[in-house]
Amino acid sequence: MIDAPHGAVGTRHRAWVEIDHGALIANLAALRRLAGPGKQIIAVVKANAYGHGAVEVSRTLSAAGAERLAVATLSEAAELRAAGIDTPIVLLWGIGHGDVDQVLATGVEPMVDNLEAVDWLEQAADRAGSRIGLHLKVDTGLARQGIEPRGALALATAIAASAHLDLAGTMTHLAAVGEEEAFTDVQLQRMATVLDGMAANGIDPGLVHVAATGALLAGVGGFAGAARPGIGLYGLAPRWADGRAAGLTPALSLHALPLRVFEVAPGTPVGYGLRWSASQTARLATLAIGYGDGWPRHHLNNGFALVRGQRVPMVGAISMDGLVVDVSEVDGVTLDEEFVLIGRQGDQEITADEVATQRRTINYEVTTMLRQRLPRRHVGP
Repeated sequence: MIDAPHGAVGTRHRAWVEIDHGALIANLAALRRLAGPGKQIIAVVKANAYGHGAVEVSRTLSAAGAERLAVATLSEAAELRAAGIDTPIVLLWGIGHGDVDQVLATGVEPMVDNLEAVDWLEQAADRAGSRIGLHLKVDTGLARQGIEPRGALALATAIAASAHLDLAGTMTHLAAVGEEEAFTDVQLQRMATVLDGMAANGIDPGLVHVAATGALLAGVGGFAGAARPGIGLYGLAPRWADGRAAGLTPALSLHALPLRVFEVAPGTPVGYGLRWSASQTARLATLAIGYGDGWPRHHLNNGFALVRGQRVPMVGAISMDGLVVDVSEVDGVTLDEEFVLIGRQGDQEITADEVATQRRTINYEVTTMLRQRLPRRHVGP
């Protein structure tokens, strides 16, 4: 077992997140099979590895063969470097003029989509007497970041002509893969046209990467040299896809021990706003997890936990530090009983997808919302 620095139950926390590193390794292998022979994997570990713990996850994925990691911010990259992780890191979001020194300090490969950033990085690399690898991002249709296809060749030419910069990669991101096939085809064609133009002008695009998890599951973007999975590494998949069929296993589970187990009389209201009242004598348990931990108020009388392999409903409003479940149908629940809010217990399971449906959101928002106050317990091979 690998324990995060935060500790877990041993530090007297009554709620914690558990990460199965065996599942992370198996998911990486499954995604590599989908990517195909000879393709590199750029493992996306942004947003604290989607709530799973960036440092510990990055160590495991790097040791398991991920060729690169990817983050969204320089602070995320700095955290990994401070932990001694030396795997190449791609910075997925753009930089400002004031960021260039930290780009050099962390040794990341930044995404660029404008000439100003290229000039800033060229000047910084010149001053430092070093080289910086860049990933040119093309906006093929997501309309978020990236240079439009008609300007991509000129920017690639500027990078290729630089004395201190290398074109380490060329990338795009798909907007509706698995949902709007016609638009995905348009995006792929736009990217192919950019790459053809670069080839015609003798410009090496570096490592081409297009496919995130959704594209791998949909079987598109195969012309690229790398895949850039995020959610699939954690055993999650888009709504339209069957991650289990692809060999993905959820790596995260959420656990809690009760702070109180108590009985209330018929008609007793529970929680802020008195939004639930017992219709009969009820036995309740208070769990030490609330919206301060990333378990939001959407779960007002909405949601379940598992205890002794049985589902028990959440009742009343979610508070900042706790919630209440009705355990009337489960005999013998004590303060030592382990509850599961996400994960499997016995033959029952609550998935991040189920929780996402209750919140009208997506599965990886559920995991990413789990805050640092919840200790991460890392278990693995």
